[in-house]
Amino acid sequence: MNWNQLQYIVTTAQEGSVTKAAARLFISQPSLTLSIQNLEKELGIKIFERSRGALRLTHAGELYYNWALNTLHTRGQLEARLGDIKEEKSYRIRLGISPHRSGILLPAILPGFYALFPSSELFLEERPTYQLRSMLEEEKLDLIIDVPHPDSLNYQNVLLAQEHLVLAVPEAYIKKLPEISPEASMISMDPSDQVEGAVPLQAFASFPFFMMAEPQNLASLSRRIYETAGFLPSTRLVCSSITTALDLSAKGLGIVLAPEIYSHPGFAREGVRFFHMVPQMAGQIDMRQICLVHRKSLYLHAGLKTLIRLFIEHVPEIYGEGT
Repeated sequence: MNWNQLQYIVTTAQEGSVTKAAARLFISQPSLTLSIQNLEKELGIKIFERSRGALRLTHAGELYYNWALNTLHTRGQLEARLGDIKEEKSYRIRLGISPHRSGILLPAILPGFYALFPSSELFLEERPTYQLRSMLEEEKLDLIIDVPHPDSLNYQNVLLAQEHLVLAVPEAYIKKLPEISPEASMISMDPSDQVEGAVPLQAFASFPFFMMAEPQNLASLSRRIYETAGFLPSTRLVCSSITTALDLSAKGLGIVLAPEIYSHPGFAREGVRFFHMVPQMAGQIDMRQICLVHRKSLYLHAGLKTLIRLFIEHVPEIYGEGT
């Protein structure tokens, strides 16, 4: 038994396929299969079994997998600590972030990180946040940028910013509604609201909307806002990417609820007007906390500490919350 065999078993179990595991490990499928068979022969147990074409852990395999996962994690922690003792400046960090946030946050953060740790390796996973949380729980990632993890006993949530939503409306649509003032910058949930500068959400009922795909957090937030307004939007397209939805909105194809940061200078699209929630509703149904999340058991070496510090310093500034 060796370290490679432990990683082979963990990766194969996570992928549920020798073919996929071999590709992820950058080894040939026959080599991986032979290594697993040799280990099973050495242990005198079956680690995997095939059920309806799928590769599954046996009961003994589950015990071995959990032990191997914990052993590899402990080894990684030990190596990180020894690296700190030797005062080396090279670290391997696995960061998960949603595609729309990576393009906004990382250009402000990574230059400072690589200035201090130029030889470090940052492995970036750009996926929807619900996928990133699963990867964090499976210990495939060290840090993720996400809403707070509900398990505060085992996970650390470092608050970075409060993210509100804005309604992105093509200017071409607004021109068709002469009753909307050029100074209007807010939306209300109730047509009877008498708030200066506010437009009832229902005023846009005749136009098509873009919805975000489930199970994204943005999808559930958007649905809650429309339900609060008693409003059922006409869906033109369900998108997995908010940047795609905003690009299409800029072309006059639909309305979408988007993170407020896209209304900031430098990120806003031409041809789109952004409406914030009226003060009475802002923060009640349109807000989510953006956190840096990691396991509490994670050893925070110098590289991780620096990266976390840079996120804490720069993200509030990007979201306009800096002092």
